[in-house]
Amino acid sequence: MKKIIATVIILVSILTASSQDTIKLKRFIDISISAIGFGGDFVTNSSGVQAGIEFRLKNNLSMQCDLRYIFDIVKIHGYGQLNVNVDDLWGIAINTEIKRYLAQSKNELSGGYVGGQTLLIYTESYQADNKINRTKIGLYATIGWKYIANSGFLFETMAGLGAQVISSYYSLNQSDINSGYNEFPWSKPYESGTYLYPDVSWNVRIGWRF
Repeated sequence: MKKIIATVIILVSILTASSQDTIKLKRFIDISISAIGFGGDFVTNSSGVQAGIEFRLKNNLSMQCDLRYIFDIVKIHGYGQLNVNVDDLWGIAINTEIKRYLAQSKNELSGGYVGGQTLLIYTESYQADNKINRTKIGLYATIGWKYIANSGFLFETMAGLGAQVISSYYSLNQSDINSGYNEFPWSKPYESGTYLYPDVSWNVRIGWRF
């Protein structure tokens, strides 16, 4: 009987300790805006706005989800050699990241982390009477660092290295077009073709933890 009671006490103690560990893990939502959003699709005369949230999955793992709206900037048409000139552009970008924080404490997800990132960018635009659809899919390994102030203010920076697939086609006037624009720094024509290239990823975020 004493052995049974002792076993029950041990099991209860283990379960209680486990429950306490679970309770101690803070649940939070980080809401942020991203500097990378202002670059639009980084190919055309465009800009954008990107915002996102991060939440804990378990222990030191979290997920980041961002959405970017991309729009045409008429005033920079014809400026510089790095951007492709198009008309009436709009698009979206969807970014997801899984982050593994390296700090020993499980309670605060902050400091350095490593992770993986996927990125989808889709845009529609026009050159003359040709509608151009462009899609980019990227996959990256990332490292980053996040600072959380006592007030909840957050600052984050990250960088990644990976690969991208870029595919585009034109769909209104089916006659051959050659705009003369190649996507910097590659030789891919903006309006057509599917290509695989290496790629880098980066971002700077500011926001608030709730």
